[in-house]
Amino acid sequence: MRLLCEALDEVARTRSRTAKVDVLTRALRDVAARDGARLAFAARFVTGTMLPLGDDRTLGASGALLFEVAVAVTRVPATELGRRARASGDLGSGIGEAVASAVAGGRAPAGLTLEAAESLAFDLAATRSRSEKLRALEVAFAACTPPEARYLARAFLSEMRIGAKEAVVEEAIAKAFSRPLEAVRRAASLVSDIGEVAQLAFEDRLQEARVIVGRPLGFMLASPLDTYRGADVSVGHAVEDKIDGVRAQAHVGSEHVRLFARGKGSVTTAFPEIVACLADAARRVVPAVILDGEIVVVTPDGRPRPFSALQRRLKKTEPGESLLRSNPVQYVVYDILFEGDEALLSLPFQERRARLARWLARATAGDARVVLHDSRPLLSRAVMDHEFEAARARGHEGLVLKRLDAPYAAGVRGSGWLKVKKALATLDVVVVAAERGHGKRAGWLSDYTFAVRGSDELLQIGKAYSGLTDAEIKNLTTQLSALADGEERDGLLHVHPSVVLEVGFDGLQRSARHASGYALRFPRILRIRDDKTPSDADTLETVDALWAAQLASGHRETGSPESASKRDRNTAKASAQLKLFDP
Repeated sequence: MRLLCEALDEVARTRSRTAKVDVLTRALRDVAARDGARLAFAARFVTGTMLPLGDDRTLGASGALLFEVAVAVTRVPATELGRRARASGDLGSGIGEAVASAVAGGRAPAGLTLEAAESLAFDLAATRSRSEKLRALEVAFAACTPPEARYLARAFLSEMRIGAKEAVVEEAIAKAFSRPLEAVRRAASLVSDIGEVAQLAFEDRLQEARVIVGRPLGFMLASPLDTYRGADVSVGHAVEDKIDGVRAQAHVGSEHVRLFARGKGSVTTAFPEIVACLADAARRVVPAVILDGEIVVVTPDGRPRPFSALQRRLKKTEPGESLLRSNPVQYVVYDILFEGDEALLSLPFQERRARLARWLARATAGDARVVLHDSRPLLSRAVMDHEFEAARARGHEGLVLKRLDAPYAAGVRGSGWLKVKKALATLDVVVVAAERGHGKRAGWLSDYTFAVRGSDELLQIGKAYSGLTDAEIKNLTTQLSALADGEERDGLLHVHPSVVLEVGFDGLQRSARHASGYALRFPRILRIRDDKTPSDADTLETVDALWAAQLASGHRETGSPESASKRDRNTAKASAQLKLFDP
């Protein structure tokens, strides 16, 4: 572990992709030479993963638990550890610094082996007992050197922060074991688990990589159309509504059905009605398949309900009968990746689409719980505005354009799929607080809380951190520091209302957390409005009108009479009222 973590420090210190690959190449080669049985774990660890892909269990090592462990092991006061974590921008670095302080004070850690780290992950996954997790973590962190503690904590939180994504690790694997990069990437598209890819490359068995039903693949991702402005979308594309649900891969075998959500692992028990439908299909002796699609909550007539309705389902790993009745889900399928004993990733989209339609017609027999997504030929770029508005009218958030000749690029965001989204609206808002960022932005005020105007006060409505350049963030840090309304506490600085931002967002939702009674969905900063003052910011009445329009279109729901929204707004106001023109 020591050598691997020291290598990760090197990787974090450089922005050069070539240098990162070279350092990881040496590290993986060294692990393979010392203990080949730990190579798969080492490759996963570098990407912030502790368990093999497809392992349904969770580690349960939250930031709060790691914080408690670090305080117990290092004897560094909680306030000091918190200060270190905020100053460095992440908890892992704070824990590493705390361990370094303990070492300087005379503690001599033995060091954590890769075998011990891997065993720790399996031990944590095997128990739900908090006390047992606490003891296991204390033993492990007591053995850690500062770099080991830093990266072990980061791996548990899936935040390695070294700029080494899987594509970089794939290059390092190819170079470490002198294998063709194309062969490594092909294997990665079939097995997805970077640890298994490393093991296959080390043993010169990349050609044995296979898609296995029950083991998730990487999801093909759509790029924003603006990224590919030169793409010729008038020829050879299909157009589909972009669904605002949970992306899910269904693995349907003769003995089991498993569902995997992008970034969430197994969600099989969360959607029993979908599993039941696909299990019925498996009993009809249809070929085993891997499907790709989206899970949405639907109305009785099949119209998609807003994402907020789905969030209630996502909070329950095993939903009760009441929730199943009130929020029924539908699996809208738009791709097939495997059928029978054949991987279909290399086939063009139009062939996969035809096979998907045949499989669903045979398997589901018209069952509305699993349906085929509508896919239409894109006749010309000129019809895209009409297609977009029609998709919004059907309750969806935009469009996805799919090249008819494109293979399924597992885990890749390219030009094969293009997504078309438009901001619901923009608002001019006033910055009322700012927080220190994380990682490379740790020293800057880069996360901004903002508000709209009420009758005589500012009412918080959201927070955003994306959209500005580094230079703009540096300038805002200086400007907001001069506007400080009190001392900075826990990385949060309240500021006198002066700076106006224009923010775009995909939608509104009700929120008792903010004084306005609303929250913005996916807000991003479009520009700094130096030409405007707080008195020019948008009003709550504007937001109310946008909300009413969303309700009328069916893109949002109100769960209670309008009086409830006023109650939520007043509840939030009690803790967050800001006067607009205070001196």
